[in-house]
Amino acid sequence: MGAPIRLGDLLKEKGLVNDAQIEFALQVQKVTGEKLGQTLTKIGIVSEFDLAQCVSEQLGLEHVDLEKIQPDLEILKRFNRNTCLNQRIFPIKKEGDKVIVATSDLPGQRMEQTIRRTVGMRPHFVLSEESKVVSAIYNYFYFLDNPIEQLIEREINILASDATFTIDPDNFITLLLLYAIKYRATDIHIKPMPQGINIAFRIDGVLNSMLFLPPSLMRIITAIKLQAGMDISEQRLPQDGRWTVSLLEKRYDIRASSIVTPYGENLVLRLLSQERVNFSLEGLGFFPEDIEKIKEIFKEPYGIVLLTGPTGAGKSTTLVAGLMTLDLLSKNVLTVENPIEYIVPLARQTQVNLAAGYNFSRAMPSFLRHDPDIILIGEMRDEETARTAFVAATTGHLVLSTLHSNTALGAIPRLKGLGMDTLTISESLIAVISQRLVRTICPHCIYKYTPEQWEIEYLGQKVDTLWKGKGCKFCNNTGYFGRTLIYEALFISKNFRIALEQEKESFELEKIAINDGFKSMFEIGVKKVIDGFTTVEELQRVVGKYKYLR
Repeated sequence: MGAPIRLGDLLKEKGLVNDAQIEFALQVQKVTGEKLGQTLTKIGIVSEFDLAQCVSEQLGLEHVDLEKIQPDLEILKRFNRNTCLNQRIFPIKKEGDKVIVATSDLPGQRMEQTIRRTVGMRPHFVLSEESKVVSAIYNYFYFLDNPIEQLIEREINILASDATFTIDPDNFITLLLLYAIKYRATDIHIKPMPQGINIAFRIDGVLNSMLFLPPSLMRIITAIKLQAGMDISEQRLPQDGRWTVSLLEKRYDIRASSIVTPYGENLVLRLLSQERVNFSLEGLGFFPEDIEKIKEIFKEPYGIVLLTGPTGAGKSTTLVAGLMTLDLLSKNVLTVENPIEYIVPLARQTQVNLAAGYNFSRAMPSFLRHDPDIILIGEMRDEETARTAFVAATTGHLVLSTLHSNTALGAIPRLKGLGMDTLTISESLIAVISQRLVRTICPHCIYKYTPEQWEIEYLGQKVDTLWKGKGCKFCNNTGYFGRTLIYEALFISKNFRIALEQEKESFELEKIAINDGFKSMFEIGVKKVIDGFTTVEELQRVVGKYKYLR
């Protein structure tokens, strides 16, 4: 064994932290008593992904994504949840005479003794992010002891047989939320129909029907409206509401929205986990050759960086991951968001409050009096917000925001539609990143095959082998698990600015961008298909005939 590894030195060597950040983390550590790695990630200086990658490389241990691992439940049953939590270990499976164990900590003798005593085998350690280890422990041990499908079925039968409506449906609502968490759903759709109520989950961007309830359970809609603080007497107009709940040691902000249909009120619940940000550009799916360029645009002293794409494309996530690449100790970062999705401890985050008259445009004058370096505006949706954002950019601030447009180049006419003139856009715009999310192939049932002719024609290049998922229990027989980015990054060059000021047509601007190295979202998608991340069908589902628009 060599000398003990000093984590701070290791992170400095990798360029992930500097001396001032280490000093600040040590000051915080004196108060919290936590380990240095935990402190650095909790205050947002280093992402958990980068920390785990760095430590795994130094120790020569494999880094695994626990969210894509299917543990052996028989092995898991032999362990105690509290022991796993205390030592930050998560047993995965047997492999020969060893047991594979994920940890977020440095493996030590105590860990090894615990595992040998429990299963009588020596451990082989792999590394993962602490939040993923803790989440896996809580989730798997809970669902081992509480078969959620059976519990929810029993609750449905109890409520359906309650003719006098004396039983409170709140327990069913809690089980429904847990059911959604088990399947990683981002939204729950509750859809009244003539025959009953259809409940569907949006999982990895695709709607999946999960339950069908009898008409007698229509009262769950009223119960949800009560929890969300909505007016239960109003059944004619759309409403919005929210509530916060703690499940499996995580806090969730539940956003409820209702619209009126001929069969009753349709509800959609969005589940937002209130967690500290731990994203990295690499972990989100950007290619290494683009990451350095993206990091550079976030270092610009002034100007505007825009993220574009539809709702749910991960735009805010990318903006926050870009912020994480900066030394936020030396920057005053102010944000106005609707809602605050991820906590960035070193940023000063504010949330839109329409009832109080606090919106995106109203925030800007106040922000400029708070000596900001970087201003993040959740969405540029109207002329007033766009104008104040561009004023901030021209007065020496870096402004980050999102915009709804289908392509990176499409952001320019969209800005013009918001009242911005060409000269202002060319002076202030630094870069536009347009993105979508595509489902990734399930790692447990992936197989290779010879592509059909239509797939080769769609991809536009000859390939001998592609990959798909057969469908298995782990991926709920979809063949997909998780998502990754496809994107296009338009970096505004000098030639592009000149052409923009000269009011060149869109096709001319595109030619200049391509000469500067611009790659379309379709090209990035094709690369992800060929590299085995996703499938032709999934690319086609997300971008459609995108390549023919080019």
